Amino acid sequence: MSRQLPLNLRLKDSSSFENFLPATNREAVARLHAAVAALARGRAPEPVLFLCGAPGTGRTHLLQAACREAQSAGGSALYIPFSEIAALAPAMLEDLEQAALVCLDDIERIAGKTDWEAAVFALCERLRASGGMLLVAGARPPRELGLQLPDLATRLGWGPVYALAPLGDDERLEAVRLRARNRGLEMPEEVARYILARYPRDLDSLFALLNRLDVASLAEQRRLTIPFLRSIEEQKT
Repeated sequence: MSRQLPLNLRLKDSSSFENFLPATNREAVARLHAAVAALARGRAPEPVLFLCGAPGTGRTHLLQAACREAQSAGGSALYIPFSEIAALAPAMLEDLEQAALVCLDDIERIAGKTDWEAAVFALCERLRASGGMLLVAGARPPRELGLQLPDLATRLGWGPVYALAPLGDDERLEAVRLRARNRGLEMPEEVARYILARYPRDLDSLFALLNRLDVASLAEQRRLTIPFLRSIEEQKT
């Protein structure tokens, strides 16, 4: 690539396919896996793949996991979060067709910004010509984003569009236990249910809590038990 984007440093260490519980989103995750594998063989199976869903459905996690896996396979991949659009400029999308995979997050943030819409449209065209792939995530499907450039909505819907479903309570429990296991922590089911009953239930909050418990359990050399959680709670009061 002709330049390096520091935004790639924003990939979270925890953002991997192994850390993601597909639940009812198995088809979307399998299609994304297959697309990244195809890129490693030299050609995108489709020019665009679009993920949409409410906050907490894993859009950002999957974009970053795909970017990380493509890089691990030796390919060039870039992750760009439009949530930080105030610090970005449309010109940064120039020449990105040199990458095999470009991941654009929070695409709804560019709606109504004609310079950004034009830049993303041009990037779609260049990536298709180069055999690369655009992976996009947004709050809503392409035609419901309020884009001012109709052709851009069409381009973003060129390939599969998957609406990610949120996890139910039992699936949240399983997701927290999966993340704990992947960190080397054994979390009994009763501990996970205790957490779900007493703490905010969105996954970002649950995973942030897990990070704190990991540090505390390591520092005190204690297993994750309900008495241990209660002792942590008492320390906060």
